[in-house]
Amino acid sequence: MRVGICDDDAIWCKKAEKIVRDYADKTATEMEVICFFTPDELNDYAGYPLDVLFMDIVLENEDEEKNGIDLVSSVNKKWKDCQIVYLTNYLFYATEVYHTEHVFFALKEQFEERIGEIFGKVFHQLSQTREKLTFSVIGGKEVSLVPADILCFERSGRTTNIITVYGTYTIWDKLSVIIERLPKLDFVRCHNSYIVYLPAVREMLADAFIMDNNRKVMISRSYRKSARAAFMKWAVTQIS
Repeated sequence: MRVGICDDDAIWCKKAEKIVRDYADKTATEMEVICFFTPDELNDYAGYPLDVLFMDIVLENEDEEKNGIDLVSSVNKKWKDCQIVYLTNYLFYATEVYHTEHVFFALKEQFEERIGEIFGKVFHQLSQTREKLTFSVIGGKEVSLVPADILCFERSGRTTNIITVYGTYTIWDKLSVIIERLPKLDFVRCHNSYIVYLPAVREMLADAFIMDNNRKVMISRSYRKSARAAFMKWAVTQIS
């Protein structure tokens, strides 16, 4: 696992590194690389993509109008699968960070006591980008997708459409068979014709999910209670 720490406080960087390495030793977690960055060094970094980046928010850098949240916006585009953990001294920023893709927000003083919780979420998110699901597409081909590629499954007549961030694939499998193969925390059946990937949901209405791509996926009356319970269970895991 490639770990990066971006902070302008060298003393804190060393303390954070010790906390991470102690966790790795206690849990037998392999930490391949730990890199330290100032804000400007992170901007210029062209090495291997990081798996997780611990990011401070209030930083001294050449562009003083930019803070750690602005830097993460660039990292999100540069490394899609890099998991961002915000570490700061200021609780004020707890709502500001939701303008970016991140997995955790914590105060620096809480870092050591919450390190297990933090890495638990990091590993879960990484599994969503690495554990592939293989489907036999109509026409004789196969497609391998990670959960994060998928928006929803749509049953149409005798076939099922896999709606992904890349396009649509059509398979014969029924939704009752597909749902058994999917990570239970992240997927929910919400209609006789739909299964949705909850991390791709932007908003839940009384009768529909609004996806990140603005697609509206209907929730039928018979699935309303279970769909809401699944969404709330998933949402709780996103609250740090």
